[in-house]
Amino acid sequence: MRLIALPLILLLAACASSRDAAVVAPPPAPPPPPPMTMAPAPGPSTGSNVASQQVAVPTEAGFRSYMEKMRNFAPARGISEATWDSAMEGVTLNRKSIELSTPGGGGMGRISSYLARIDASMVSRGRAAVAANAALLDKVGRDTGVDPTAIAGIWGNETSYGNVLGNFYVVEALASLAYEGRRRSYFEDEMFAALTLLQEGLATRAELTGSYAGALGQVQFMPSNILKLGVDGDGDGERDLRGSLADAFYSCANYLLAHGWRKGEPWLAEGRLPSNFRWEYAGPDITMTAAEWDAMGVTTADGRRLSGLVGADAQISVLLPGGWRGIPMIAFPNYRRFLDYNPSQSYAIAVSHLANRLKGGGDWRAAWPSDLQGMTASDLKTLQGALAGLGYDVSVDGRYGDKTRKAVRAYQLSVGLPADGYPTQSLLARLRGGVS
Repeated sequence: MRLIALPLILLLAACASSRDAAVVAPPPAPPPPPPMTMAPAPGPSTGSNVASQQVAVPTEAGFRSYMEKMRNFAPARGISEATWDSAMEGVTLNRKSIELSTPGGGGMGRISSYLARIDASMVSRGRAAVAANAALLDKVGRDTGVDPTAIAGIWGNETSYGNVLGNFYVVEALASLAYEGRRRSYFEDEMFAALTLLQEGLATRAELTGSYAGALGQVQFMPSNILKLGVDGDGDGERDLRGSLADAFYSCANYLLAHGWRKGEPWLAEGRLPSNFRWEYAGPDITMTAAEWDAMGVTTADGRRLSGLVGADAQISVLLPGGWRGIPMIAFPNYRRFLDYNPSQSYAIAVSHLANRLKGGGDWRAAWPSDLQGMTASDLKTLQGALAGLGYDVSVDGRYGDKTRKAVRAYQLSVGLPADGYPTQSLLARLRGGVS
């Protein structure tokens, strides 16, 4: 991709991090806004005004009709007729993009199974990739203040260190996902951002090859983020996140900085909880200061006080991704920067764990319970329906998010169970039995 350089001085200006404000109670603190020099606010919306609504049965004819409507909105997005016609030549409904973007069964799998892919091979290949690019990664770290292994953790998770970049024409993929409708406005914006890359001569059609969801390059940036946060890391006047590791690594660092990365701080650590720990204090939706966790006796697995790793006022969460019997984790502010990259707890834990391993850390000290099970979407819907029937505020959607976590936690508290907010088959059986 041939993109105009973003001066590295903007990266350097953002290296100073600020402390999150302390809170009195557990509600989560919002992430700091991106520095204006790094990510200027978008202009007024020029959306299509086509309502976001999932298409029950996507068809080629429906896609064609939708794309004709989109063509009419192209001029308002600065896209010429010639660019549109060139970009859309041969484009058809990409059912594979829709299929891959649709959560197959919903629900929640076993976190231990998800993390099992970070095995000896992935760590070994990652350490070799980091060693081969040590000079560049170290330079990015010095220039930006972002830990090089954090970048490598994203690189490994996103593209297996550049080995899996995707083979989808992203304009077609994004257009198909916009038509499908679940996140129509988002994918429309990304489709027009991809067209902007073409319109401005910043990329060729062949260079717009990436993932089924429209992400591009070594660290999988969406088109809009290439426009806003892409960096010319090698000084050749381009931002080529596919062919230039310097551009990819500096851009990744820039993204993390723009979302509030804190220099010199960790992201995730295995935790040690006191015997009297109150399980209801755990969860990504609850934060307390490092000093408050210290006072409760929460430490890392090797006994370090949290305020010795970050500021005493830093907002931290204790995570129990496998419930109270699983491995406790300490999520520092930088952990949420991985969530900004991809809003999935499993993803953020995987990136964090891989980065820790690439930094020289070992595997988990504790073990996952051998009987720890996931839950299907159907099971979760049944559990959610039972909780809703008892008056809890929960959506019956088969997804395990903060609303379900809070409802499960509240129910567990009401019946005297460990209130970790983690749904289990035994809890489902209890609810099916009508126990309130």
